[in-house]
Amino acid sequence: MARHESDSGTTLCSKCRNSFMLKPRVNVSSANLDGLSNHPPSPHDIHELILLSQKDLDDYDTEIARLQTQIDSVQEQKKSLNDYKTNLQSLLSPFRELPNEIMCLIFELACTDNLLQQYPWPVGRNTKPPTKLSLPAITYLPALSISAVCTRWRFLALASPRIWSQIRVETAPEGEVMSDRESGFLSTLQLYLDRSADSPLLIDLQTPRNEVEDERNPSALSLLLNYTSRWQIFSYTGDFNLDACEGFHQHHSFPILEALNLRGVGAEIQTTDLDCFEHAPKLRAVRTDYLETDSDLPWTQLTSLDVGAYEGWDINLLHHCHGLTVLKLRDFWPTLGTSNTSLTRLKSFTFTRSGDERTLEDMFSCFTFPSLKELFIYPEDDPCTRIDNWPLNAFIAFISRSSCALTMLSLNNVAISDLDLIATLHLLPSLTLLSIDDLIDGEYENPITSHFISSMHASSAAPLLPKLHSLSIKLLENRSSDPDDDDSLDDATFIDMVLSRWIPDRTHAAAIGIDCLRSLVLHFWHREIDEDIYRGVI
Repeated sequence: MARHESDSGTTLCSKCRNSFMLKPRVNVSSANLDGLSNHPPSPHDIHELILLSQKDLDDYDTEIARLQTQIDSVQEQKKSLNDYKTNLQSLLSPFRELPNEIMCLIFELACTDNLLQQYPWPVGRNTKPPTKLSLPAITYLPALSISAVCTRWRFLALASPRIWSQIRVETAPEGEVMSDRESGFLSTLQLYLDRSADSPLLIDLQTPRNEVEDERNPSALSLLLNYTSRWQIFSYTGDFNLDACEGFHQHHSFPILEALNLRGVGAEIQTTDLDCFEHAPKLRAVRTDYLETDSDLPWTQLTSLDVGAYEGWDINLLHHCHGLTVLKLRDFWPTLGTSNTSLTRLKSFTFTRSGDERTLEDMFSCFTFPSLKELFIYPEDDPCTRIDNWPLNAFIAFISRSSCALTMLSLNNVAISDLDLIATLHLLPSLTLLSIDDLIDGEYENPITSHFISSMHASSAAPLLPKLHSLSIKLLENRSSDPDDDDSLDDATFIDMVLSRWIPDRTHAAAIGIDCLRSLVLHFWHREIDEDIYRGVI
C-alpha cells in the first residue's frame, strides 16, 4: 500500500487518500505474552499470528524507510543551507577586498617551494627519497593547491607564471621505464613547466645516492634539459655524472643562468660536471664541493663563490676570480700555503674551520681583502671539531695589510681571552654588528668579563665599537670542569653598559661620538636570570 503526505504532514493512503496510521495486528504487550505461555493457542491460530506479525513487520519497515527518506531529505537541505551560509560568509572575507596585484604577490611568496617527488619511488636499490612525505602530495605543491581553491584564485594562479617557476624535483637516480602512475609525476612536472610560460626557472634537482652504477639519465632531468634557455637558478644534489647526460653532452647554452649549486652525496662534484655550464654568460654565483684550475667555468665573471677546499686544492685559483664580492671557503683546509691572495672587490668572507691547529692563523696570513665589510668565522657542522685559539697577531697583520673597514663580525666557537677580544675590537672602530657565539678563553671560561664590559661602556675613556648598532652574545655552554663554576657575566654591569649606549637622540649621540645600540640578543645555556635586572632593556 503506497502512502503520501498531506500538506499538514499527515500520512495518507495512496488509494483512498484517507489518513493512514500504523495499526498493529498483533498485540505484543507483556500481559498478552504471558497469556500465550499459560494458555497456548491452537496450531492454526499460531500460524495466523505469525502471518499477522509478518504483515506488521512489513508495515514497520515501510514506515522506517519513509521516515529515513524524510531524514535524508532534511539532512540534505541542512547541508545545502550550511554551504549557502559559508558562501555568504566568504563574501565578507578580507581577501575579496585585496586587489589582484596584491593577491598575486602573496601567491608568489607562498609558492617558493613546489616539491615534485617521483611516485611510486623505485624499490630494490637501497635508495630513499630525500624528503619523507607525511601529508597528501598536493600539500607540497602550493601553486597547484592555490589554483584549486576557487574560480578567482584559479584565474590569478594561471595568470601568474612565476608561482609555477620555482620547482624542487626529487627523482630516483635510475632511468627505468616508467609505469602509468610514475608517468603522472612527469606529467605534473610538464604542467608546471607549461604554466610557468616564459618566466625564468628556479630548479632544485635532487637524486639520492645510487649504489649501483647507472649511466641512464634521470627522467626528470631529460625533461628539464628542454628548458635550459629559461634556467635562472639551477641546483643539483646527487652523484649522477652530468657530463654523461646526453643533453649536457650537447653543451647547452644557459643564456640567463645566474646561480649554480652543485653538490655530491657520496662523492664530490667533478670538474667535468662544472664544464657543462661553461656557456653561461650571466653566471655570477657558484656553490660546489670542489674546484680545479683546469675547469672551463667562467671564473672571471663570478661575484659569489662558495666552495669546499680539500687537500691539494690550489688556492691560486682565486686569482682568476678577481670580481668576487662574496666568498665562502669551507670543509677541509689542511694547508693553505704561504702565498698571499688579494681580492680587491671582496666585501663578505665566510670561513668554516676544520679544526686543524693553525687553520685560522694560516687563513689570515694568506689573504688580503682591502674592501672587506663582513667577516664570519665558525666551525664545521661537526660536534667533534676542536676549538681554535684566536691568532691575534695574524689578525692584526691581516687588518693592517688589508686596511679594510669591517662593519660586521661574527665569531663562533673560538678560544679567546677578554684581553685579546678587546684588542681585536679596538682594530674595528667602524663595526656596526657584532655576534659572538660560544666563545671561551684558554681556561674554558667566558671572556665576556667585567673588564670587557667596562671597555664597552659609553663613559669609558675610549669605548670599544663607537658605531655599534647590533650586539648578539650567545653563551651556550659552560666548558669548565667545575660544574659549579659560573660564566662570570656580571648582569648588572652588563645592563648598565647596554643602557649607556641607548642614545636615541642623534644630536647627543653625535656629540659624544657613540651611535645608539638598537638591537641586543643575549642567550644563555641553563642559567638563572634575574628578570628585574633585565626589565629595563625589555
